[in-house]
Amino acid sequence: MACITWELPNGDRYLVAENEAHRPPFGAFNTGIVDWTCQGGTQRSEVDAMMEKSGVQWGSAIAWVTKRIGLKQCSSCRAREEILNAASELGWAETMKQIKETL
Repeated sequence: MACITWELPNGDRYLVAENEAHRPPFGAFNTGIVDWTCQGGTQRSEVDAMMEKSGVQWGSAIAWVTKRIGLKQCSSCRAREEILNAASELGWAETMKQIKETL
């Protein structure tokens, strides 16, 4: 299971497990850091293997969901889709670097 890292205004950080209802305190923000070893859950490599086995690519999956809820894709969105689809070749560090450049 993955956990999302949140940071408080005083600099303290804490983790919230995925699928856990959470209301962050005032001023807290999501750092964008994911801890894949949180609570002894699924490792990132296992998630990648499941996605690859099912033939689903991250970018295409996100694009499909956003289209279904009525969000239109901009050119930056399409760029992020391609970057995420190539994540297995790029590696996660390079993928996140390239995604940040599209924001």
